[in-house]
Amino acid sequence: MRKKQLILDTTICIDLFNGRILEKVKDLPYGLTVPDVIAEELINPSGNHLIKAGFSTLGSQGEVIEQISALRERYPKPSINDLFSLTLAKVHSSILVTGDDALRRAAKNEGIPVHGVFWILDKLVRYGILKPRQAAEALENILAEGSWLPKYECGLRLKKWRR
Repeated sequence: MRKKQLILDTTICIDLFNGRILEKVKDLPYGLTVPDVIAEELINPSGNHLIKAGFSTLGSQGEVIEQISALRERYPKPSINDLFSLTLAKVHSSILVTGDDALRRAAKNEGIPVHGVFWILDKLVRYGILKPRQAAEALENILAEGSWLPKYECGLRLKKWRR
């Protein structure tokens, strides 16, 4: 059986890298995919780092480019590269994983399942890939690097995972 695909955007790749859990995410029962345009733009982590960690990349064919143009008119806030993530999630019936509010709203409007870094961390704990304390440490690392995550949600998870 083919694994359900997660299409990740730039912010999630950076958060997972900053949380020092990029290599752990591949142990989830999902395929991990990043649009090639995002893999090319990333510096920390680099696109090569993602591929070595078990991520795959997806290219953008003509059909995807046309859809991005239409989405751009409806959703001017997300970057073009993030719209690639949205479009690929739509075309491949995948789950979009993003930390970008504008992209999250666009995905919901388009009927695309969308989650964020909390969902990833929760899954890592649920599947026993990370112990709760390790998830708390990962979240603290993500926050220490300047990620803009909701304080209330962070507080709830840190309290739960530190028990």
